[in-house]
Amino acid sequence: MSSVAERLRAYFVDHGVAYRVIEHQPAATAEEYHAVLGTRYEQMPKAVFFRYQVAAGERFAILALQAHKRADLEQVAKLLDAHEVRLGSREQLREATGCEFGELPPVGGLFGLPLLFDQDLLAEDELFFNAGSLTSSMAVSPKALEALERPIRYRADGRRRLVDRLEGARRAIMGGRR
Repeated sequence: MSSVAERLRAYFVDHGVAYRVIEHQPAATAEEYHAVLGTRYEQMPKAVFFRYQVAAGERFAILALQAHKRADLEQVAKLLDAHEVRLGSREQLREATGCEFGELPPVGGLFGLPLLFDQDLLAEDELFFNAGSLTSSMAVSPKALEALERPIRYRADGRRRLVDRLEGARRAIMGGRR
């Protein structure tokens, strides 16, 4: 069986998605990747592997979001119409995708999994991500990736949620007065 990196390249070629391959020192985390490649966090979609429960049973999905952001499990659950969402285990990741920690690319179609896609990634000219290997990355247009994957749009809005919570706390203290 071919490697995830080979399968990903073939997937992009078969679907007419232009890409560049970048070989580099090993990088598994966003911080390591940033240091090795010198890319901005906004250009680096981290791929988060989830397991979720629906009436039909357990399923898996991938969330691609800008590297400096955190996943909102409540929002993921709503978008997937799931009653429980958790991070998948390393074993589940390996079994479902063939990837180890840090190797998962931000694509779902290659693995037959739904992809949730942080819409802020679309503001970038190029995205850089590990491509099934800690030493090989790809640079791809976010619009080309979105056209290929047709993902579920995800809005990473952690700051807005914090502002809403602070405003709610202020109202409670002030008794609804502004």
